[in-house]
Amino acid sequence: MWKMTLKQRRRHSALVAELDVLKRNPYSQVPKGYTFGENEEEDKKYNDAFETLKSLVEQLHELEVAVRDGG
Repeated sequence: MWKMTLKQRRRHSALVAELDVLKRNPYSQVPKGYTFGENEEEDKKYNDAFETLKSLVEQLHELEVAVRDGG
């Protein structure tokens, strides 16, 4: 089992909290039947939510790798 430093645990907690907030965002899931390209403002909101999710997952992965590698 990998051991996290206090700083890493705090960062992990902050990232998970951001992920929880994102899950409650109405734009975190595209509704059935939604067609991209019809409303650019709505498309941007869905794309922004996706990019935020992508960034959070990448940061969590980087943290996991750093913990595993002892960095």
